[in-house]
Amino acid sequence: MKRKITVAAIQMHIEPNNIEVNLKKAEQLLKSLFEKSHCDLVVFPEDCITGPIPHRLDLVQDESSTAVRIFQALAIKYNTHIVCGSFIQNINDKYFNTSLLVNNKGKIILKYQKNNLWIPERRYLTPGKDMQVVKTSIGTIGIVICWDLVNPEITRKLTRLGVDIICCPSYWTKDDGGKLAKTYKFSEINLVNTLCPARAMENEVLFIYANGAGQARASLKTKMWKSQQIGQSQICSPVLGTVAKINDNTEGYVMYEYNKQIARDAESVYRIKKDLLA
Repeated sequence: MKRKITVAAIQMHIEPNNIEVNLKKAEQLLKSLFEKSHCDLVVFPEDCITGPIPHRLDLVQDESSTAVRIFQALAIKYNTHIVCGSFIQNINDKYFNTSLLVNNKGKIILKYQKNNLWIPERRYLTPGKDMQVVKTSIGTIGIVICWDLVNPEITRKLTRLGVDIICCPSYWTKDDGGKLAKTYKFSEINLVNTLCPARAMENEVLFIYANGAGQARASLKTKMWKSQQIGQSQICSPVLGTVAKINDNTEGYVMYEYNKQIARDAESVYRIKKDLLA
């Protein structure tokens, strides 16, 4: 297993209900990233294929969808692991917010259904119940999605399963805070920028957070909902905290070379994982 790995979070603008445009954007950003450096693992934002679709459930995806096959082909092309954001999946007439990890051979090796749904999602989505990790050549990887971030027990479950790297696709906007965001201007940014490094440090894991860029939009029954993404895509390490970050909501990517010895050094002193497994 590699001691040093290079990882990246892609922050992209997501066009509502337009799969073709979003896939082209994902390909462009991945190409630009790999022109700069090879990465072992790349994380895309939540809902990056379709955008949120509470009233466009005709756009649901699954493991056999063309969009997923494109991500599989990209993983092979660039010899990398990809967390292909997330998409809404219909299973027996229940809808789940689903994320997949594809390895560098193009194989789907991990599937995760969002456990802690954001409040508006609860109107039409079903929460997942399982947490899993997968051992790979670059480490043991787990996935959480967006609002999962605020529940420390979710990442604790992954830690008990032996996770080294947690990937967090997200679609987090300024308006998610509702009246809080109006009263406290930076409520959502402060929340994300506090919790991402906290999850890395309290679990001795590498934490990769990938959010959307620019304006967020979604089709409602009678109108188009609009807000601004908070951006803040970042990579967080044990001991060091946030080691790489996009400080606004512009489109792009952030990457970092991570030495796993950092987590080993942290565990030798703090013994967090040892105590959890005792």
